[in-house]
Amino acid sequence: MSRLIVIDWGTTQFRAWLVERESGAVLDTIPSGPGLRAMAGRDFPEHARAVLAPWRAENGEGTPPVLMAGMVGAPSGWRKAGQPPLPVGSADLAAGLVEATGLPGAWIVPGVHARGAGGHVDVMRGEEVQVLGALALLGRSDGRFCLPGTHSKWARAEGGRLTAFTTFMTGEVRAVLLGHSILGEPAAPDAPFDPAAFDQGVAQAEGPEGPLHHLFSSRGRFLYGELGAEGIASFLSGVLIGAELDGALAGETPAGPVILVGGAALRAPYTRAMEARGVTVEWVPADAATRAGVMAVANARDTAARPHGS
Repeated sequence: MSRLIVIDWGTTQFRAWLVERESGAVLDTIPSGPGLRAMAGRDFPEHARAVLAPWRAENGEGTPPVLMAGMVGAPSGWRKAGQPPLPVGSADLAAGLVEATGLPGAWIVPGVHARGAGGHVDVMRGEEVQVLGALALLGRSDGRFCLPGTHSKWARAEGGRLTAFTTFMTGEVRAVLLGHSILGEPAAPDAPFDPAAFDQGVAQAEGPEGPLHHLFSSRGRFLYGELGAEGIASFLSGVLIGAELDGALAGETPAGPVILVGGAALRAPYTRAMEARGVTVEWVPADAATRAGVMAVANARDTAARPHGS
């Protein structure tokens, strides 16, 4: 049985899967571990050897190869992996694989970069494999994608390759507002998602004044009893996600579905906001997309390594 170890190693989290190559079946999982921030001063190869030991006999016959995606390839990560320009497909990422020093049979998938309409550089690490993986899971070659998170990405794929993307700091701005601003001070800690407050925020974001005004409106709503402390976080999320949609869609309603690639926690708010704007949503779990995308890169690498004509 041919196996592959897939690792998603980002700024705040580490996840790994032991995968059966032919079927894609998950044989075992490491659901959580230290992200890059928690790895400061720690040895990347040593940590990987320790956590992967049950799956991998060092230098043993049939040892599964390891492919890692995400911020592990950033300058602050294990080893810097490049960020080739768009468009990119699985073969392009396979050609840019970087060996993970200190762990035989391990490689890091490169990220990508793009230039926006104004000529500025936008960057991505980890989501590129999710886009390609979602295409593989859905059996498509084209699509429009939303990948929500700390830094949300909106992307396009054509002909099986990632062709464009834009980044929105939605999740990070929300965290800053709740933890370090007057708007977040009265918010109830760990309040559950409040659909009504969220909907108010999404609707508020459609106004002409812009997000800086719309965010501050939560203060007046709270002071005058129109928004409870338990709804502040959801209201701010609604404003931010609404502003993200306005920037990503630019007044356009896509003819087909937007493919939402993310975790369960963000599925409901993003789906709710998009449907409020008349957008059809199709969801692909982020973990499944990551595994499928990394497997596509591994398969492309194997194909390139075969002798011609074989």
